[in-house]
Amino acid sequence: MESQESSAPAGAHDERLRLAAIQNLGILDTPPDGAYDRLTRLAGRLFSVPIAIVTVVDVDRIWFKSRLGLDVTEVGRDPGLCASCILQDEVLVYEDARADALALSNPLVAGEFGLRFYAGAPLRTREGHNIGTFCVIDREPREFDDADRTALQDLAAAVMETMELRLDHRKLLLQNLAVVEEAEKRANTDAMTGLGNRRRLEADLPRVTQLMASGQHADLLAIIVDLNGLKLVNDRHGHSAGDRLIRAFGAALQRGLRASDFMYRVGGDEFVILSPTLSVQDIASVRERLSAVFQAVRDETGLMETGGAVGVAALSETGNNMQQALELADRRMYDEKKSNSGPAAP
Repeated sequence: MESQESSAPAGAHDERLRLAAIQNLGILDTPPDGAYDRLTRLAGRLFSVPIAIVTVVDVDRIWFKSRLGLDVTEVGRDPGLCASCILQDEVLVYEDARADALALSNPLVAGEFGLRFYAGAPLRTREGHNIGTFCVIDREPREFDDADRTALQDLAAAVMETMELRLDHRKLLLQNLAVVEEAEKRANTDAMTGLGNRRRLEADLPRVTQLMASGQHADLLAIIVDLNGLKLVNDRHGHSAGDRLIRAFGAALQRGLRASDFMYRVGGDEFVILSPTLSVQDIASVRERLSAVFQAVRDETGLMETGGAVGVAALSETGNNMQQALELADRRMYDEKKSNSGPAAP
């Protein structure tokens, strides 16, 4: 019988960090995988053993990522040969486990299973955490020389390279997804106000239509607002003041309207609001809220030229046709603009 003493530096086996490394790999309880199964089959042939296992040593169990010659998928951690193996960085070998008092206390050795030979190489992460083992087992005692140890360590290294390369791949995919999502968000957002833009409005129309079809709301108001005071502000105070007005108006809309409303800036001075509502009678309260928004912007910016024309159409007026409701609201906004009777005209 031959065994290895721990050769790891002090602190190398911090259990908290080791378990965090396992969680980071995302390997626990994943389905069987041919990449690991090929390695355990190779180990069986290479060492002429009936059992080869890739294990992960969890909090209270030893879980098998790949197994040759065993039907079970996990065993308890304590006592466990693999649990001992991760406490060192060299190969742990019991050439005849029954001849070792410590190993003999293990139920796999003393019990019906009859384990006699065990060799395990720790699965060591790049950061130096031993998360599990690549082990080979036999029910007969056997010799295990330095070349065998090196071969088992190479197999363990191949397992870790596979795990970590897949982790790198997942991280890269997530990073790429985040980049795509951020680009999509930017493409759908008005940079000046943070509201949705025309592209976002077009993308949202099917979703809003589906929301209405669900029956949660009886109707929807399509609202179009034109800042007809923007040109006056630009002419009198400069375009920086006009930009300040647009930003202030966008912020005031978000404060003054409901969280359930969908808000967009679709042009230089044109805004669209889709407001799920209970009935067409809510138009009056919507106009009151918009009047308050205009007043808040005037108070905040001191730009008394701030005003606008508002067109409102109920979805029910158009046979629940969203596009027609927007067109109707647009016509009403232009009619109001021509008559200069906007609710917040200066």
